[in-house]
Amino acid sequence: MSRPRQPRRFLYRVFYYAAIILIAAGWIAAYRSYFAHYDSIHPEVTWAVPWVQSDVIAARGIFLWNEAKLAAPAAGSVRFPKGAGPVRVGKGDVVAQITAWGKAHDVRSPHEGYFLAGLDGAEGLWRYSEIWPGAGVLPEAKPVRMIKEGSVVAKGNPIGKIVLQPQDLRFVGYADLNATLKSGLARNKVMVKMDALDTPSKAHVRVYEDFGHRVKIYLNLPWFPPSVVLSRNYSLIIEAGEAQGVAIPEMSVVTKNGVRGAFVLRGSQAVFMPITGRAISGSRFLVTDGLKLGDAVIVNGSAAKEGRVKLW
Repeated sequence: MSRPRQPRRFLYRVFYYAAIILIAAGWIAAYRSYFAHYDSIHPEVTWAVPWVQSDVIAARGIFLWNEAKLAAPAAGSVRFPKGAGPVRVGKGDVVAQITAWGKAHDVRSPHEGYFLAGLDGAEGLWRYSEIWPGAGVLPEAKPVRMIKEGSVVAKGNPIGKIVLQPQDLRFVGYADLNATLKSGLARNKVMVKMDALDTPSKAHVRVYEDFGHRVKIYLNLPWFPPSVVLSRNYSLIIEAGEAQGVAIPEMSVVTKNGVRGAFVLRGSQAVFMPITGRAISGSRFLVTDGLKLGDAVIVNGSAAKEGRVKLW
């Protein structure tokens, strides 16, 4: 008599748990719908703030400069009275001393310039005439091999170099080409920076070659700090234009019916406003047309819709 009841109990349990799951799913859906509706009429709001965006281009390339190698006049241990450098020295300054059998041999700088007790193997080999022709990859400089204080050197061995001063620091490299950079090249002047925090300065364009999407440039840079002689490889920062407008969160920007825009508050109404601009750093969007300073914008554009909203 108990066997027929087992299938009925099993079916009862199945329907019972299925009903519980459906009821729970319904509550969850209603809960989500309520808060989605609540969020749509109580959106998080931000304000358009003034923004000036400076466009920069990183130009990878190499330095060129005039230099003179120094050789040991005798065999012995070497020391550097002014340090291993890079350090500025005058013509005739003692930059190294070779000591052997109690006798010291002075090595004097043949020029005014930056002394460095090290070499990278490219001394006298990198010249404009060899570097400029063609659109191939530029050479990569090896790390400077420094000569340690107290090292024993043989007569005639190199013990460092002098990078002549004054002279223009020259740069050869490739950069992506845009309208602003192209205009500057045509005027033989571009704005450059040593790093992101540096103030832009004018660099003289000696020559350039336009390859359409990129350009090969040969510049005289407006500065020549001693530290640059530690490496001929360099990534130059070029100022390539400036755009002004207002900034809003990038997540505020959505596309509706093929039109890019943002939801803006007009009184108690959310209104979709077409905008022009582009994404910038920091997850922000620079609006150059369509919004004005102080406009209230809904932060989460994908969850917003046109209609009445309540801010408080």
